[in-house]
Amino acid sequence: MALNYKSPTPSISSSVDEKVSTPAECTEPENPYDEDSGHSAGFEWAQENSAGSCGGNSDSFIEGCEEYQSQEDKYEQCEAKQ
Repeated sequence: MALNYKSPTPSISSSVDEKVSTPAECTEPENPYDEDSGHSAGFEWAQENSAGSCGGNSDSFIEGCEEYQSQEDKYEQCEAKQ
């Protein structure tokens, strides 16, 4: 007598096909630097002035300004996808 064994077929629920897409949470620019630092001053200046380009005599000021621009660009791209 031969046994016919059939392995159970896993059921695939329809919820797998119905993935709910939640929008990514966009994070507004946030100053990561300590107050009273050149980096913080550059970040705050760019935030207040919507600077198109960062310049100056201080590398830390410029880096802070560029950090703001980078965060702002990422935020705007995220918002555009919403």
